[in-house]
Amino acid sequence: MFGNSNNKRISRSFSPIYLAIFSGIILIILIINGLLEINRTQKGFYLLLEREAIVLIQHFEKNIQETLASLQSSQHFFGMEESIAEYLLEVLHGVDQMEGEKPLTPSDLSSLIDQYSITSIELYDSKGNLLRASHTPSSPASSSIKKRSFLRDILEKKHSVAIDLFERPLTEGDLFTIAIERKRASGIIALQLSGERMKRLLRQVAVQRAISDLGLREGILFVSVQDVNLLILAHTDTSLVGKKDEDPFLKSGFQSNKPLSRLYKSTKGEEVFEVVKPFSVKDQPAGLIRIGYSSGEIHPLLSQIKKSVALSVFFFLILGVSATTLIWLNQNRHLRKIKEMEDRIQLAERLSSLGHLAAGVAHEIRNPLNAMGMGLQRLKREFLPQEESKKEEYLSFADIILKEVRRVNEIIEQFLTLSRPFQLRLRDGSLVELLNNLVALFQEEANSQGITLRLKVVPGIPSIRMDDEKLTQAFINIMKNGMQAMENGGTLSIEAHSYKDRVEVAFSDSGSGIPADQMEKVFNYYYTTKEKGVGLGLPIAHRIIEAHEGELKVESRVGAGTKVTVKLPLSRREEGSNQLSVISYQ
Repeated sequence: MFGNSNNKRISRSFSPIYLAIFSGIILIILIINGLLEINRTQKGFYLLLEREAIVLIQHFEKNIQETLASLQSSQHFFGMEESIAEYLLEVLHGVDQMEGEKPLTPSDLSSLIDQYSITSIELYDSKGNLLRASHTPSSPASSSIKKRSFLRDILEKKHSVAIDLFERPLTEGDLFTIAIERKRASGIIALQLSGERMKRLLRQVAVQRAISDLGLREGILFVSVQDVNLLILAHTDTSLVGKKDEDPFLKSGFQSNKPLSRLYKSTKGEEVFEVVKPFSVKDQPAGLIRIGYSSGEIHPLLSQIKKSVALSVFFFLILGVSATTLIWLNQNRHLRKIKEMEDRIQLAERLSSLGHLAAGVAHEIRNPLNAMGMGLQRLKREFLPQEESKKEEYLSFADIILKEVRRVNEIIEQFLTLSRPFQLRLRDGSLVELLNNLVALFQEEANSQGITLRLKVVPGIPSIRMDDEKLTQAFINIMKNGMQAMENGGTLSIEAHSYKDRVEVAFSDSGSGIPADQMEKVFNYYYTTKEKGVGLGLPIAHRIIEAHEGELKVESRVGAGTKVTVKLPLSRREEGSNQLSVISYQ
């Protein structure tokens, strides 16, 4: 049988490659936007931390300024005696521990003096004899300690600690002493502070207390206060007090009145966000206040935002690709319809050209053909040979010629059918009855060719508006094509069923099928696969089906046969629908 131009591959103006490129561009844009959003959010988090740090620094700065201003104008300890004593005792016990591990040299003791900002350290044996000191034995400091009764009290086991620190004002020329009994060995360890060193220690303790008044939330790694020489006056990690941190970034902090911030990795490998601000006392630069935050609290939030951004990128990518695909499919659907309309117009133009040609040729040929037909009939009657042996041959030749004349006349009639406009006489009719009549009409011819006709009709098919004569002609042409495609016999199946708004009739043969490269030609008026065919049966059927506002579709596969599907609209149940309707169709 034949193929359908609907199966033609239609070139697309928007290829899948362009769709992939467009999707890639959308993905890149979404990823860049996502990265920018993550970076913007991260900066927002650090800005919030910086603002929180500035508030804390302002509080610390106020406390420190008030404390240092009070210390500069007074010779009192302001209730910090206990804190100073605890600090010095901690230093003495630390020295005792180091001495127990390894004897300390005068050089080691001098280093400890600089580290803890004290005046001297002295080690005595159990009898009160000086063993080692951070200064020379002939110094006045050595003789003054021996004269103090509190050292004798420790030697006599009356006390384990002797303190001479707080019972007099802070004068620079005086010495302040504290001593303990050693735990790791017998003897005494004593240290002294000059008035200047005691004031420095008092300032350090006061600053330490100032930064300890406010409870720090989780996530703040440290708070540090450093003087103008970057010596650590106070730190949440007290082991760092008295040390220097000569970081170039910290030095730059003195050059700006505004807070500075940075993100760096500590020696422990932890990411730290630090805010630094200089402070002053009585309009004189006094040092820096630093607050360090752990970036660990930001990472979970950033991870969550990254997941949200990734999901958003994925969602908008799917949405964008889906929308683009829908537009692409819709565009191709419209292009396909336009192509189908163009094919129909081209087919109509071909058929119209054929019709005009047929009208002219038929007018000139039909009269001679009629004359030839009448002449042949007269020859058969009046000019028979007298000899019986030649009579039979004469009649056979005459019949052959007459048959060919009639065949030529039928071909001309088919051409005229394409060239003339026709009218559809529509009325409600039974498609089932029409198919039963067709099967009965072709049954004898099918049996003679070894072809089995099978009709399968789904019950409940409603009536349709049709011109039964024209529709019968279209179905006859389709069935003839199917039977002629099965030269060695086979099966021609006819199936009919209805849908919501249409009826479908499928004609399937078991012939040899049509090659794919020939499917585009089946509606060409000159195309035929039969030796004596004209190629007008299917174009005429197609024209009649379209006149009924239906659709004709052909599917074929080599070696598997061909299937022709006819779709017709159901009749509308309106008042007067049984009346005859006449529609002219060009």
